[in-house]
Amino acid sequence: MKNKNRVPAFTIMELTVAMLISAIVIGLMYSAYAIISHSYLSFIDRNGNTSTLALLDRRLSRDIDKAEMIYRDSNTVTLRSHKDTVIYRFQANRVIRQKLLADTFKVSTESFSTLFESVPVDGNPPNGEEKKIDDLQIVLLAEGEKIPYHYRKTYSSVNLFQPLN
Repeated sequence: MKNKNRVPAFTIMELTVAMLISAIVIGLMYSAYAIISHSYLSFIDRNGNTSTLALLDRRLSRDIDKAEMIYRDSNTVTLRSHKDTVIYRFQANRVIRQKLLADTFKVSTESFSTLFESVPVDGNPPNGEEKKIDDLQIVLLAEGEKIPYHYRKTYSSVNLFQPLN
């Protein structure tokens, strides 16, 4: 004989199995989210470093092209024209560009060398004077790799023989 007061429902064993399966699925989804999130953040970080290097390269190239005369004093490169002066300071863990405002590029500089007419220009000139340069070589470190940059300035004879006021 059938029990007429019995309500159709799940047994405790069926509920336990369903909860166990849902816990496994939630754990897998959380792990997948953590892996994807970590991958995305590392991509954003690498992309940010690359864009910083590209922006520094663009600005330095543009400033060198616009400059009428380029000078070096210790770790500083000064790019002068009749309109304005742009100063780059190369430090171990950043490059600072100063025009009206200062821009800081968070890149590691491994080496920094300059030449004028194929003769090395020392970073510490006597009497604190600035020396002309026409060749700038920088090696930056990004993600454990060395990235060399090379810039060359061709002066006009007017700029070489007339002092810039």
